[in-house]
Amino acid sequence: MSRSDAPAEAGHTRRWRIITVAAAISFMSFFDLSVINVMLPSIERTLSAGNGAVQWVVSGYSLMFALALVPAGRLGDAKGRRHALLLGLALFVAASTMAGTAGSGTMLVVARLMQGAAAGVLVPQITALVEELFQPEQRGRPFGVLGATASVATAVGPVIGGLILALGGVENGWRLVFLSNIPIGVVAALLVWRRFPAKPPSGRTDHRPDLTGTLLLGAGIMLVILPVLQREQWKGLLPWLLVPIGFGVLVAFRSWETSDARRHPPVFDFRLLTHRTYRLGLLLGFFYYAGFTSLPLIFSLHLQYGLHRDPLHTGLTIAPFAVGSALGALLGGRHVERLGRPLISIGLVTVMVSLAVMTALTSFAGTTFSVVNAFPLLLAGVGSGLVITPNNTLTLSQVPKPDAGSAAGMYRTMRQVGSAVGLAMITATLLGAVAANDGSWSTALRYALGVEVGIVTAALLTNLADIIGSRRQPSAPAP
Repeated sequence: MSRSDAPAEAGHTRRWRIITVAAAISFMSFFDLSVINVMLPSIERTLSAGNGAVQWVVSGYSLMFALALVPAGRLGDAKGRRHALLLGLALFVAASTMAGTAGSGTMLVVARLMQGAAAGVLVPQITALVEELFQPEQRGRPFGVLGATASVATAVGPVIGGLILALGGVENGWRLVFLSNIPIGVVAALLVWRRFPAKPPSGRTDHRPDLTGTLLLGAGIMLVILPVLQREQWKGLLPWLLVPIGFGVLVAFRSWETSDARRHPPVFDFRLLTHRTYRLGLLLGFFYYAGFTSLPLIFSLHLQYGLHRDPLHTGLTIAPFAVGSALGALLGGRHVERLGRPLISIGLVTVMVSLAVMTALTSFAGTTFSVVNAFPLLLAGVGSGLVITPNNTLTLSQVPKPDAGSAAGMYRTMRQVGSAVGLAMITATLLGAVAANDGSWSTALRYALGVEVGIVTAALLTNLADIIGSRRQPSAPAP
């Protein structure tokens, strides 16, 4: 059997070998998204980086991640998952080398932007592989494994990062974290070359990129997010005029993608939005990631700057979240086909309850703070797993197979844009509240958690709207 025939003819064992390698790549991508949380004080001291550079080190990764997802999904549709993954791994290894040897804050910011773009190339290929290798009724388990992997990577990043920082010290610990990606990336590339199918999915003959659409999408997202990221450096109201300009560019993007003047397959296929479950799933993903992604970051900032805990203590405090995320993702993948969207509502309510409990515990200090928040963090992790994996499965359930890459890219883009906006907004709430309350980090954390509860509530309302719509008009599965 040739590699090109693998998607159609691969047996159970080979399919799961591919998913195992894909999960390892996903882990690396999301690990680097979260590990930065405990490395900020060390980076700030070593490179004498200002607040602007530190902000871009955190948010730049998410931003470039979002911008790369849609064109990367189209690239995988056109050239095949193996070629796209090899390209992403090469870029990720190069960026990690640059980050690990950075001599200035500017160089580190550039490296993080490259890392985010590389992760944006890798992740949509992984999601689309599940669509191509498994029938709709079989996707719950592989999505559960990938969801658990992403959740664990995001949550244990601070734990592993704190341990490496404790062993390597302030000067070299954070560099070792970045450099550890090099051997992992090389081994992953070798496995991708040997095991992954090379031939792209059939069904389309024109794979030329829509460069105009790609540029309009990237420019629109950048203009909307840039004032949020630069809020500390750009004072006054004038920079916020970029936000309506950005929305105007996104309107122009939509017009271009649906016009007859476009001669190539669209970057963002708006026909997919005719499916209610897909449309509301995108919106839910945006809201949830806007409210959820910042939780480890604001806890890390509170612990390190407010309570003066070291990186290892900070990472261990968030460890229960890792355990809960893994359990929730596996449970979500196992039961999503039977319970559907009501399972997501259970997860969202669980997250909201845990955030409310954390808000009530913000006045505790020292080790007591870490101990009393262990169970709420575990509960938040379980709830998150019950949201992320099922929403991934159900949102893509109506997407035709030839559109798997672009649909996955659109879905991931909405999530990562939400993540970038949420990181900037909730971090601004935290730091602004510190300044406004005479340096009281416990008060600031309470305000930040309150904003998270509000955003997660919006995600719950979106999911309830889909449940109500499903009862009125049942959806047909994807062809």
